[in-house]
Amino acid sequence: MPEEKNKGCLTSRPYRLENTVQHYNWGTRDQNAYIAGLLSLDPEQGQPYAELWMGVHPKAPSSIIDLEQGPLSFSSWISENPQERLAGNEMHTTLPYLFKVLSAGEALSIQAHPNKQQAEKLHKMDPQNYPDDNHKPEIAIALDHLDALLGFISNQEYLRLLETCPELKSLLVRKAETSANLKAGVERLFQLLENNGSSISNTNRLIQQRLKAKTNVSETDQLFLKLFDSHGPEDIGLLFIFFLNRIHLEPGACVFLAPGVPHAYLKGNIIECMANSDNVVRLGLTNKFCDAKALQDILVYDESANYGIIPTKRGYVSEYNSPTKEFRVKSLDLPEGECELFTSRTSLTMFLMIEGEMSLHWEGNNNSCTCVFKRGHSFITPANLSEFNIRARHDSKLFFVEIPE
Repeated sequence: MPEEKNKGCLTSRPYRLENTVQHYNWGTRDQNAYIAGLLSLDPEQGQPYAELWMGVHPKAPSSIIDLEQGPLSFSSWISENPQERLAGNEMHTTLPYLFKVLSAGEALSIQAHPNKQQAEKLHKMDPQNYPDDNHKPEIAIALDHLDALLGFISNQEYLRLLETCPELKSLLVRKAETSANLKAGVERLFQLLENNGSSISNTNRLIQQRLKAKTNVSETDQLFLKLFDSHGPEDIGLLFIFFLNRIHLEPGACVFLAPGVPHAYLKGNIIECMANSDNVVRLGLTNKFCDAKALQDILVYDESANYGIIPTKRGYVSEYNSPTKEFRVKSLDLPEGECELFTSRTSLTMFLMIEGEMSLHWEGNNNSCTCVFKRGHSFITPANLSEFNIRARHDSKLFFVEIPE
């Protein structure tokens, strides 16, 4: 816990957060468990450390660490005085985003997220599998690297795929067709899943046999063989990976995932921020609930889409501009001894220390107040803390999220 010099520092002040780790099967383990290392935990042997959630989502809500009362519900703390603690913007009455660290040691499911209207419909029809009625636009920023599938390949690439993968061409292109396009091929695959599932498993087996006999296989072919061994021939996701772009992000690189964009993270450690939702429409490569019909309805086909976000830099701060009203993510890379001033603040800000150690200074009843945060600490500054500064005690890096005005 941060230590304050006097009582006056408690009137408006930063608060540490206590957060939840999600142990999904695809998370990193043992000495590779990034989240355990970030939080200075001794990882439980064999236990996957997949996601760290920071926010108010009821599935894994954070707590405020209060000096006098102990842990308090973050959501309840906001609702006690949203004007002073959250924002002066009346549009938001609770925290509108969910902040995460995601650490993938294995492939996640092929998935997409609904827009707001679709989310409301899915939640009404199936609240068990779609637990809220919110959309889930999100950004992903690589901490060290990210290997992922993101967005559909172009029609031109799809035509080349059919020539290099005859099994797919035989499965998806009817003999009477004079031309082929990606969207028609994807819709044909969904039809076969519903009416002739054995054709999918047979095609997967044929592709595996051909690829195992090859001496020079592509990156996508290698992924297919690996996932075939772990998921079996019945999984439609094995065929779907051929339709998606493979991307590799270096540290600091960022992508934005709008609703309807198909994707699957394969390996890497990232910062994620999204609207406050856990709505995921899955297709395959998972033992969780899959909903091919819902996915077919929400998929977006846009071969001209550019998913990358190039941050804008001002001094030590980099801003990842995304077309969302719920969040704006920034990073602060502060050399030892340097300072960053935060002024004219009108909304809550959430911080996560990735590296180093820093002190935060503010004024309380004419007194100078200080607390110290280290690697793995997450904390918030409420809306009514209008000004403070951060000084690096060692070279430090943190990410923070603001609510756009």
